[in-house]
Amino acid sequence: MRIAHISDLHLCGKYKKNNIERTELLIRHALDNGVQHFVITGDISDNADENDFLVFKEILRKYDLLSSEKTTIVIGNHDIFGGPQTAQDVYNFPSKCMLVNYNDKVSIFINCFKELFVNAIFPNEEMYFPFLKVFKDTLLIGFNSIDHYSRFKNPFASNGKVSKLQIKALKHLISAQEFKEKIKIALVHHHFYKKDMVAKSSKSTLWNKIENFTMKLRGKKNLINFFEDNNVKLVLHGHSHEMIDYFRKGIRCINAGGSIENESSNEIGLYIIDAFPFDLSVTLSPVLLNPNEDVNKPDIVNSVAI
Repeated sequence: MRIAHISDLHLCGKYKKNNIERTELLIRHALDNGVQHFVITGDISDNADENDFLVFKEILRKYDLLSSEKTTIVIGNHDIFGGPQTAQDVYNFPSKCMLVNYNDKVSIFINCFKELFVNAIFPNEEMYFPFLKVFKDTLLIGFNSIDHYSRFKNPFASNGKVSKLQIKALKHLISAQEFKEKIKIALVHHHFYKKDMVAKSSKSTLWNKIENFTMKLRGKKNLINFFEDNNVKLVLHGHSHEMIDYFRKGIRCINAGGSIENESSNEIGLYIIDAFPFDLSVTLSPVLLNPNEDVNKPDIVNSVAI
């Protein structure tokens, strides 16, 4: 199965109209390259606005992708809490987060995209996450990594946590015989960087320190151990707006958070994953916003055997 991984669309009709155009550009590029399934790892909306969800839903419908067989999504922190749009919003944002009904926001997200969960398996019928999607050679595992708001532990509503209840719900199911021979791919919004990985990024030291405090995933070691114990070979995520391919405990992690939201004025990126029995290959395919500026830049292809 050929999968396109996109993340952090941050659609916003008022402040980020260009992101709609960029999203469509990536989708067309993926379809032109034979992609059969799209994975979007959160932050579809920039400001937790249901209207943004509807815009994306119409984009999926336009390209015949509004189907559980063709598209899989997980939720991001902006899909629940939104984010500040202006300087005044920064000051008021914590107060806004305190008023958010977390469970209602998750329900709105799921119900809005109900077509994308038609054939999903929910290990715990009382929870929307985690969920499984079974394909011929591939098992997709979707998590909710968005932590509840806390004035001290999650002051900007951007830190993450995958609850023990989610992991417990999966443990008895994921080891089933029918899943043993499938390529297991986990989908989650938050990243799995170690501190030294973040320090090597292109961002300033001060910004790295801020991100380490406000954008971290709590309990990631337990989740990585779970992946290792259950033969998960690939983790697709976003959150940090960079395009990074790295490993944790031999598990390949792909961050497509810079798909659209990045510092380049002329380039957006698309990860294409080919999942075969016992094998994966990953292609980073840059997409130029103005093709006339650089027509010779090659794609970067990496392959890993399992």
